[in-house]
Amino acid sequence: MIPFNYKTHAVKVIFGKPIFEALEEELPDNKPNIAFIGSRRYGDLVEKLKLHEKVGEVFHFDKVIQHVPQGLVEEAGEFLEDKEVNIILCLGGGSAIGLGKALILNSSAEFWAVPTTYSGSEMTNIYGISHNGVKTVKRNDRVHPQKVFYDPFLSLRMPLDLAVPSAFNAMAHLVEALYSPESNPIINALADLGLKILLEGLKSLSEEKVMTSDINEKLMFGAYVGGKVLCEVSMGLHHKAAHVLGGNFNLEHSKIHTLLLPYVLKYQWDFLNENTQQNFQSIFENPLPYKTLRALQENLGSGFSLQDLGLSKEDIPKAVDFLMQMTYPNPAPMIRDHLNMMLESAY
Repeated sequence: MIPFNYKTHAVKVIFGKPIFEALEEELPDNKPNIAFIGSRRYGDLVEKLKLHEKVGEVFHFDKVIQHVPQGLVEEAGEFLEDKEVNIILCLGGGSAIGLGKALILNSSAEFWAVPTTYSGSEMTNIYGISHNGVKTVKRNDRVHPQKVFYDPFLSLRMPLDLAVPSAFNAMAHLVEALYSPESNPIINALADLGLKILLEGLKSLSEEKVMTSDINEKLMFGAYVGGKVLCEVSMGLHHKAAHVLGGNFNLEHSKIHTLLLPYVLKYQWDFLNENTQQNFQSIFENPLPYKTLRALQENLGSGFSLQDLGLSKEDIPKAVDFLMQMTYPNPAPMIRDHLNMMLESAY
């Protein structure tokens, strides 16, 4: 076996229980004060927590904005400044959890996450903050939650036009993990498992056209595995392009991930080794897996284009400039003309 390094993280995952029941079981007996980060629609849960005998005070910050603007981080920080918080509890998608990550950097509290989408952010040490039109993404082990609660009922409520792109976002983590230069037998096994279950769920959804409990649980489990591998190996062009197009041009995060997935896999394809190509071909049951991906997206009503998502064609060279300024390992070489062609094709 080829020697490898593998870093994992200490996190307790509670999968499949209703959120209030799971929180009751995990709360310590010393009546912690909780900073609750989540939108107003979770006010009922906040009120129940406030009344619980194992909870001290609950401070609810209910403003959540995509790409975590620096101004919002400062506003939330000021809100919590004079409060003695023992647990920061985030409930929502990647934006809510991302805000919690920005706050935990300057806090000694525990960090707990309750995802309601398939973003995978809850399982990573990655955080991003936007400022003056530029999103800066970094890694810091402090932002990895100590406890993650997966209540399938919370994601079951997602409208399909949100759920489908969110699931493809999770798939992007698994796809890039398989060809990451840091990949190893553990990551390969996890990514293979996650991709198969996620693909099974998406194929069922494309046939049934309605979200069922079984499909949702497959997508949520695939997203959990996707978040785990995202944390444990470096990502390549797909994720860099998604953060550039999303954070710097204010395009919707999960839809950008969805759109880029087949285009970037095609860009990488000729530079993947034979074993990796065969693995993709087996999972997607197609000699050109990116074609299966795009066909599945179109069948699920998520066959986006950059034009659909609001990018100006004149901004494509600017996006390529950002990508060319970044340094990261990637199977295919970063060639300006080729990147332009990829984004123009996606346009």
